Amino acid sequence: MRKVLIVLALLLLPSALWAQGALRVTRVDGQAEVRAAAGKTFIPAKSGQSIQAGDELRTGPGSSVILTAPDESYMVVSENSKLTVDDFWSGNFKSIMNLMLGQVRFYIQRLGGRPNRYSVRTPTALIAVRGTTFDVIVDDTQTAEVRCLDGQVTVESLSFPDREVVLSPEMKTLVRPGEIPMTPVRNEAELRPRMIPLHKKNAPATDGKGAPSMEILARDNDRRNRPLDPQQGNSRTNENTQRAKPTLTFPQ
Repeated sequence: MRKVLIVLALLLLPSALWAQGALRVTRVDGQAEVRAAAGKTFIPAKSGQSIQAGDELRTGPGSSVILTAPDESYMVVSENSKLTVDDFWSGNFKSIMNLMLGQVRFYIQRLGGRPNRYSVRTPTALIAVRGTTFDVIVDDTQTAEVRCLDGQVTVESLSFPDREVVLSPEMKTLVRPGEIPMTPVRNEAELRPRMIPLHKKNAPATDGKGAPSMEILARDNDRRNRPLDPQQGNSRTNENTQRAKPTLTFPQ
């Protein structure tokens, strides 16, 4: 019974900690600003400042911010990033932020030997944390790249929530708007987008006026594409220009 209570306490600890506050600014390098959920203007971010759900954070060129969660998990927000703090449960995962632009590295603490069950949103992807260290990068086209450095990370597309990929250490994937996650590759490898082969149609030549040549059209489009015309006598490929009229039969 005592072991059961201990396990339950460990499982409930993250939610109890989050009740104390959302995120805390523990370091600011360069220019970073915060706008409260109910505010209209940005103010400079300061070390020790608490950031609540709905607050927006943005960093300038050459700047970075470290955000720390109540359970001592922390996130390093890189330059030119923009995010909104989350504070809600979705299923078994606690959403901690919506990264709209830029790059954040996450270091998730473990409780009871297991990583806390956090999730991160982007405009195109949902990342469920099953590991301890991973990167999320969002560019100005809303494409999200996720790199797992330790443990496991599950990535799914917001457009196709029934399709997901699981990243092992040193693997990454990419989620483009309206697409499923790409097949994972190693972090140092190049992610290649899915390509649909396109073949140029064999268009007919043109005459001196730029119009398609009727001779080419007849020979190329009709005869070559229909070499086994069952209407041998009435085919348009017949050399006889006097085409036979079709015979119509009616029931008696």
